[in-house]
Parts: sequence; C-alpha cells; structure tokens
Amino acid sequence: MIKNKFLSKDYNEELADIIEKKGFSEEAENLLLNMMYKIDDSYDNYKMVRREVPSKAEFIEKIIDDVKNNCGQIEIAVPGSILEHELQKNKCNILTKNSSDMQTNRVISLPDVKTLLYGISKTGLPMIGNVRNVEEAAIIATINIGRCIANSEVLRDFNGWTWSINEREIESTECNIVYTFLSFLLGYKFFEDYTVEKIRQNVIPELFNELMKVSVQFYMSYDKSKNEIILKKIADDKKMLEKMKNQEKFVVDITEQKKKKIAEIKKIDNTINNPQLLRDEYLAYNSNKPDEEKIFSISHYEDRLQNIRKELLREIDEINEKQNPNEFLRIRDNLEYEIKFYEEKTDISRLQKVFLRDFERKIDNLQDRREIVNCIYEVRYLKYLPNCKMKLNNIEDKLLKKALDYEVLVPVSDNDTFDIRILKGIFDSQAICLEKLGIKIGADGNKLIVGLFDGEVLDNKYDVLLPEGSIIEIKRSKTMRIFY
Repeated sequence: MIKNKFLSKDYNEELADIIEKKGFSEEAENLLLNMMYKIDDSYDNYKMVRREVPSKAEFIEKIIDDVKNNCGQIEIAVPGSILEHELQKNKCNILTKNSSDMQTNRVISLPDVKTLLYGISKTGLPMIGNVRNVEEAAIIATINIGRCIANSEVLRDFNGWTWSINEREIESTECNIVYTFLSFLLGYKFFEDYTVEKIRQNVIPELFNELMKVSVQFYMSYDKSKNEIILKKIADDKKMLEKMKNQEKFVVDITEQKKKKIAEIKKIDNTINNPQLLRDEYLAYNSNKPDEEKIFSISHYEDRLQNIRKELLREIDEINEKQNPNEFLRIRDNLEYEIKFYEEKTDISRLQKVFLRDFERKIDNLQDRREIVNCIYEVRYLKYLPNCKMKLNNIEDKLLKKALDYEVLVPVSDNDTFDIRILKGIFDSQAICLEKLGIKIGADGNKLIVGLFDGEVLDNKYDVLLPEGSIIEIKRSKTMRIFY
C-alpha cells in the first residue's frame, strides 16, 4: 500500500544511495536532499490548495524514480561559472545525447530547489513519440511543460505555512493555464497515460479547438525548428490554394502530373521485373554515391524502389480525390481553414471562456459534498491563476447555492440570496485551509461589514450592500464557522 510508504521509510536514505551510485557532486547531493525536505514540509498545503495532485507519497516516489532512472547527471550552475552560461531562459536546461537511454539526460540547474525540481520533472516526461501532425505535438508539449510547472509549484509558491503565487518564476503562464484547466476538468490521473485523441473525446469540441490554437502558438515560439516547419506548410498551402482558384486549369495540371507518376510506376515495375536491368540500375546508382550513401545490396535497392512506388500510388490517390468535384471543394475549404488557423492570432481569453462553459457543467453535475468542497477550492485557485482573468461571478453564485443546499456551507442569514453575497469573500481568501475560516458580520446603515478570520487573524474584510428597505436576520454576531 503506497499511502503510508514514506511515513515508515526514510526516503532521504534511499535518495542518498542513488546519489552515491550515480556519483553526483556534493553540491547536487545537498540541493537534492534540501529539495526533498522542503517538499515534505510544504506538500500537504500544496495538495490542500490545488486539489488535483497526487498524494505526497506518490509525488515523492515519482521524484526518486526520475532521479534513479532518468537523470544521468545533475550539475549545479554556480553564479559566474561556465555552466551558468549554458542555461537557457527557462531556468533549467536538460541536455540529452542522441540516444533512447534516459540515463544520458544531463540536468543543469541553478542552485535553488525550485529549478532543480522543475528539471527533474522534465526528465520524467514521456517522449512525444509518434504523432499525426504538428498540432498534436504542440498539445503534448504544452501539457507536459504545464505538468512540470505544476510540480515545481509546491516549492515555488509554498514555504510550509503560506501560499503566494510567484508569477515571475513560471516558465510559461499559457502552459500553466492549459494544464490547470485540463486537470480540473479531467483529473491529474488522466495525464499519467493520455493521448491527444483521448483529450478530444473527453472535452467539448470548442475547448479542444482553442486548446489546439493556444498550443500551436506556444509551440512555434518554444521550438524554432517547428516554427520553420509550420511557416513552410503555410506557404505550401497558399501556393496550392492559389492554383485551385482556377479549377479548370488546376484539373488539367494535376492530370498531367498523374500521367507522369503512372509512367514512373511503369518504369519501376519494368526494372523490378527485369533482374539484369535491376542490377544495372543498382550499380549505376552506387557509382555516383559516396561510401556512406551507397546501398548495401540489390535487394535493398529493390526495397527502395518499392517504397518509391508506394509513395507514387499515394500521390495518385490524392490527385484522384482532387479530380472529384466534391472532394475538390472539400480540399480547398480545408486549405483555407488551415491557413486561417495558423495565421489567426489567438489569445488565452478565448480558451478561458470556453473552459468556463465546460467547468460550469461540472458544477451543475456535482452531487457529492466532498466534490463540492474541492470545487470551491478550484474556483478560488482559478481566481489567483496568473494571466488568467475570467468572469467567475456566475460560477461562484451557482457553486455557493449548491454548497448551501448540500449543507457544505453554514447559512449566516435567513435569506439564500444574501448568504451568497456574504459568503463570496471566501473566493478572495488566500488562507490555505478554507474550512478553518470563520466569519463575523456587523451592520452599518444599509450595508453589512463582513470579516473573514483565519484563526485569530483577519484574512479579509469587505462590505455587502443591502437593497433599500430590506430586512435581514443575521443568525449570530460573533465569529462562526463557514463550513459544516
């Protein structure tokens, strides 16, 4: 049972054994052990505030596993050193040799626990692997970086007793927002083994479309090589679209292309079916190539011809589609859509609006008291998410109404509408444990003076205006608990 594994096991000792076997430097060892101590100290508060995260034991076990299996070297870039100049703007650089062996990962970190945790988290990310297009690669890269940002948050924004988001130390607020939205909708476990197609199937189409746009724009700025690929694709699409404007001429041109490709296939078939001709072409091919580019045998040369033949057949199928009037229109419309998709600048606000519609449905379906409490924390978290300005008023009202109906929150008056207005301040609180908040209410003319207390400390104070002539009975004048 993993839940209590590290409560009875000295994980520092296990990590020290790994460090010794790998031969990490004393600086790396000290920073790693200090990192683990601070995670242990802050994790409960991190889990309380963010909600959709693993247990502390699972989190720590994953770090130890990444250090053991994915970190070949951990080097600390002392200020002014040569290593410091190797660091990129993302604060923690990971260098990997051309090998599938994850033990070749070289993590270079600034001498602080936050960037070290971020770097170790990056080594544990799965490879992007086989994807159908750049859009899928962009979504995976965006989510993966968002997961690393979420991991490092335990040290970035928590110090054992307080919570304060440090926006300047977040590598990408876009990735942070994307991963937060998706984890709140789908749960953190969903991303332990996910695909882009699984995401598509589990969110509304509008959300997936905006996710794709935000991810591609981030990816183009994050990976310059992919930026060049996308720009070339846009240029090629525009050339094709320009040709398709004159449908009659376009059909004539592609018909000629089809004839040439059919002729090439016939030539390949003739070569493959004539052993002497195949041998002559093989020798002629190798005679013009340097040693490293020569083909090993005639059979390998034949395989090469077969692959060329398959590609020609695929291209002929594409031409056949373009010759079909209905397919011609579909292909032209798709080109126009793709060009617009890549060239149209989007911003995170569109994704935010669509997310809120999906998140509101989640609130509508809540029936469990524990889930309602989690959702209160999540809405409070969204309010403090950097570079994420959303209109949460309707969602707050709906969630508070449900919390009162399900006896999650204690009514403070004899009027549900006023209760919602009075209790809204909990979403502005930065107290780590909302369930410990107390409330005290006073009156001044036509307004209520509401004080939220975290223990004996005043956490938040605000006024609630009452309609002229309204009468409201406050159940208690002393400090009372908000949650049952």
